[in-house]
Amino acid sequence: MDEPATPDTLESLRLRIGTLDPRQIAAWRAMTPARRLEIAFEAYQFALDAVRLTERRDHPDLSPEELNWRVTRRMQRDPRLGR
Repeated sequence: MDEPATPDTLESLRLRIGTLDPRQIAAWRAMTPARRLEIAFEAYQFALDAVRLTERRDHPDLSPEELNWRVTRRMQRDPRLGR
């Protein structure tokens, strides 16, 4: 289970995100929840495809199952998964 957010982790997140653009915030607020969710799914799928592509490029001889585990480990940031 994820650990609760602490002031340190919140500040770290703020630093990673950087300055927020009020126009971007307004655009997100104008969207329906369904549209925001659709965009989040598209972004996740893009990241998944990019990770799969780099893993396949770097390890062309992997079986489909091992490729899937490598992708899962990277996406979940947990090297112990599937072992």
